[in-house]
Amino acid sequence: MMLRIDEYRFAFVSVDGISTLISILSSRVNFQVQYQLVFCLWVLTFNPLLATKMNKFSVIPILADILSDCAKEKVTRIILAVFRNLIEKPTDPQVAKEHCIAMVQCKVLKQLSILEQRRFDDEDISADVEFLTEKLQNSVQDLSSFDEYATELRSARLEWSPVHKSAKFWRENAHRLNEKNYELLRILVHLLETSKDHIILSVACFDIGEYVRHYPRGKHVLEQLGGKQIVMQLLAHDDPNVRYEALLAVQKLMVHNWEYLGKQLEKENENQPQKGGSAPISGKA
Repeated sequence: MMLRIDEYRFAFVSVDGISTLISILSSRVNFQVQYQLVFCLWVLTFNPLLATKMNKFSVIPILADILSDCAKEKVTRIILAVFRNLIEKPTDPQVAKEHCIAMVQCKVLKQLSILEQRRFDDEDISADVEFLTEKLQNSVQDLSSFDEYATELRSARLEWSPVHKSAKFWRENAHRLNEKNYELLRILVHLLETSKDHIILSVACFDIGEYVRHYPRGKHVLEQLGGKQIVMQLLAHDDPNVRYEALLAVQKLMVHNWEYLGKQLEKENENQPQKGGSAPISGKA
């Protein structure tokens, strides 16, 4: 097969071959087509460089969805084989760890638990289930809240997981959105610009607001990336929850020290004398 040869592998990738495979897999196709397309991905993942880059094409979320729905053993087997290669083949341990976390984020560990209860004729499936379960469980033990957040963000599948609403998380980690040339912040802005999902937009708006609230130069950085304008456009979004979160984000963008000013306002309100200082008169006139 041509994709077993590196020269053809890289030629295939250069013409957006992986993106095309993922696009087809994300639509509803029959199990035989699923198997053939995932087989192509599996062959590609034997190259360490391609295995390292594979999840930039959202391979893990798409395959995790198929794994949770598929009833055919051959499709299950080839997906598990891809997942195993995505952990074993990258030369950088950090990439393998990120792939493990991405699988955990996409509920693969839960699916592995279900597969453990089934009986398979193919011994490779049982071996891969055992291997993946061990690797993913180990990654969960070492998982920090920031790792969890970064993986969720890179998967482009934001949801209201606890980490978003944690003030402690944002106090400690807001500045880390600046790492790798603002990689995570750029992803947030990109999601705000391109996503059609109401929950993703709402969560992304909230995260933008928390970043600005807890990072002193956040407002300036966000303006440089074009994020402020995008958030303001969402004030006119059809969904009321998106509008609400966009409004909160804009308020935080407009104020440098949100919490400080909020406390100052509370203090002023407490010290301000009641209008019409005399007690109300009871009884009939």
